[in-house]
Amino acid sequence: MQNTQTIQQCIQTCQQTAAQMRNLANSETDQMAKNKLVEGAHHLDLCITECQYSLQQIQGGMA
Repeated sequence: MQNTQTIQQCIQTCQQTAAQMRNLANSETDQMAKNKLVEGAHHLDLCITECQYSLQQIQGGMA
């Protein structure tokens, strides 16, 4: 159970970081920097999706 809580906390941290990156991108005037921030947030979204899938698999295996 401890592992699933740790993974959930990690997912939440990544979600917050992705949101922060998008907020920074929205206020960025340099288009290249803006694009890189959005791209980084998107990559975090992909990682979050994979972690959520893994978490579901772990929780399903515990039932």
